Amino acid sequence: MRITINTDDAFLISDELGDLPGDSELGLFAADTRFLSTYKLTLDGTSPLVLSARATESYAAAHFLTNSATPHVTRGQLGIVRRRSVSAGMREDIEITNYGTSAASFTLELRVDVDFCHLFDAKHEAYVPAGASGRSGTFGFRALKGGRGFLFTFADAVRARELRFELSRTPEVENGVYRFPIVLGPHEHWQLTAQFLAGGQLAPGAAITQPAHAHEALAERHRRYRERLVENAPVLETDSLILQRAYAQSVQDFAALQIAAETGADDEFIIAAGIPWFMTLFGRDSLITAYQALTFFPEAARGTLRALARLQGTRIDPLREEEPGKILHEYRSAHFTGTPDTPAHFPYYGTIDATPLFLVLLAAVCDVTHDYAFARELREPALRALDWMDRYGDRDGDGYIEYMRSGGAGLENQGWKDSADSLRRRDGTLANPPIALAEVQGYAYAARMGMAGIFERLGEPERAERLRQRAGTLREQFERDFWMPEYGYYAFALDGEKRRVDSISSNPGHTLWSGLVAPERARLTAARLMSPDLFSGWGVRTLAKSEAGYNPISYHNGSVWPHDNSLIAAGLARYGDLDAAARISGGLLRALEYAPDYRLPELFAGYGLDETPFPVEYPTASRPQAWAAGSILLLLATMAGIDPSARAGSSGVFLPPDTQRVTLRGLWREGRRINVELRRSGDAVVSREWE
Repeated sequence: MRITINTDDAFLISDELGDLPGDSELGLFAADTRFLSTYKLTLDGTSPLVLSARATESYAAAHFLTNSATPHVTRGQLGIVRRRSVSAGMREDIEITNYGTSAASFTLELRVDVDFCHLFDAKHEAYVPAGASGRSGTFGFRALKGGRGFLFTFADAVRARELRFELSRTPEVENGVYRFPIVLGPHEHWQLTAQFLAGGQLAPGAAITQPAHAHEALAERHRRYRERLVENAPVLETDSLILQRAYAQSVQDFAALQIAAETGADDEFIIAAGIPWFMTLFGRDSLITAYQALTFFPEAARGTLRALARLQGTRIDPLREEEPGKILHEYRSAHFTGTPDTPAHFPYYGTIDATPLFLVLLAAVCDVTHDYAFARELREPALRALDWMDRYGDRDGDGYIEYMRSGGAGLENQGWKDSADSLRRRDGTLANPPIALAEVQGYAYAARMGMAGIFERLGEPERAERLRQRAGTLREQFERDFWMPEYGYYAFALDGEKRRVDSISSNPGHTLWSGLVAPERARLTAARLMSPDLFSGWGVRTLAKSEAGYNPISYHNGSVWPHDNSLIAAGLARYGDLDAAARISGGLLRALEYAPDYRLPELFAGYGLDETPFPVEYPTASRPQAWAAGSILLLLATMAGIDPSARAGSSGVFLPPDTQRVTLRGLWREGRRINVELRRSGDAVVSREWE
């Protein structure tokens, strides 16, 4: 089992011993660089034994160990505790206690090494020839004055990195091993503090060493932000223990996923996509997560929108897939080290849906907060995003937003199902680009309708009317071109020849959320979403079992994604199908019965309740992951009927099966904090709202 802890974009992944073996992706990372690749504790050359290990906070962990048998120490005689926290580096406090009745004599050794490789190199997501990092720059090492501090450095033509390593005791040092001979009498203790402080900048030359106390100062700052968010979170009271604990975990995860906004104000934060590998600003992921949490934490949406506006595309750059007005897909700050072939160049703009989602979120923020000064602040980025939709997003002028990769690297599929094999027809064959995805047309519709309301409030009625007309035309086209009468459902997408990609997928569920679906077809769409080959009992599958490309353990071809289901549930509620929305909510909560941490994963396998009595885990699913954590928040807002998309339709209120009451205190609605109570009364659910 691996233990992951983080503060802001710095994170540590270790094994249960607390070690970083040096031959894996484990390490101490910050700003997309691995600063510490090897950190291994041994006693007389032997690894300790694990008793128990876990994260105690999102930024801290504790590892309880004991000793193997050594020449002078009986097995199990020593208690070894490693407590560590992460901020701009790592601090570890090691305490060893001799619980035996005789003296214990041994040598503690810490093996330390660095590689300063890029995060993607550590994950082996780029081709890295042997020794590439070493050939690309110059590594250095020196002991600092006093013999307790050490400095590892790296520099090449574009960047420099350093790791400062400090110990509370003076070690014997040889070939990267730091030794401490120890003799402990019965019940005596021995302690050591090790601190690692990461530093670096894009241009080499300037001194970058920080004082050791900066570690604690930065950690305290982020702790304060995290605690403030948790303390100010709306309060949930419910008879459902699972829902209560899932909400508490989601709030904690949401707080842990906070990172400082790029070039933002000190009190501005955004939500990263997931721990550990996605602790950075994403377009789609950060926008959807901010939307899911909007009625709980509107400040996250403001920070996300401001950060994305600052990084909005300004030029045509095929390598980065950047275009004027386009919202980025992924922001990475560090340069690669010695990697001649990279999966993309950063900031990377290869996403088709982030730009309309930027506008959807901006309109929703104003709906929830009534902060139209904020809309005025982002008026120009919004206009540029609308212009991108018309000029660059619609490649051929047919009214649809479509994508096709422009560079030789980057993502082939640029919707949320971005794996290379995700866009399949009913017979399992792959569709050819340019691709117009069903859900993206829904986002474009919602963007235009939402911004029409904004521009009306800003005193621009003519612009608002033009946007509504464009949205109306898009709805007419969508009904004509995407509806498959033979299946009573919408197509996954249109391909490069404007043919329907006819597989039955979850994507059209998002068009309910966006309001694109014609009301007379909403009932048929809902029925298809809840049919046995799409709805597994745990949630709606990404691809129906009836499809040739279905694979329950694939990433996007039959798995169940909580965030996907939260948007579908909100869409079902928007069109008044509260029973279906309750079934989806109930399925996700049922899955949480098997999660000891009450945390929804990024995804789980598509096996249904008729195949397994428990949800089958997907092996590499991120936990926590931002829009999985946000799913619980959006489901609660949808239950209470206060999600902006629900209020735009015919939604009422509902409760999941086996839940009798839910009370939420401190939600945001139309510029004020409100309290909402839902209570089951016979076959109905009644609600009460007050300030």
